[in-house]
Amino acid sequence: MSAVRAIVDLGVCQGYANCVVEADRIFDIDEETDKAFVLVDVVPDDALEDAQRAVAACPVAAITLEQ
Repeated sequence: MSAVRAIVDLGVCQGYANCVVEADRIFDIDEETDKAFVLVDVVPDDALEDAQRAVAACPVAAITLEQ
């Protein structure tokens, strides 16, 4: 499988943290901005399903996965 990157659009993110609930190995919330950020450069293969759930769980569609 080719490398997959998670991207958070900070202009859209509202800090709901659903992504952290679904994929805490990939996302966290910045305490200063209250917005999500990505913890890894490349999503590990064994966390890809978690990342996909995080994308689906974001109520404002601020997260994308890119190959």
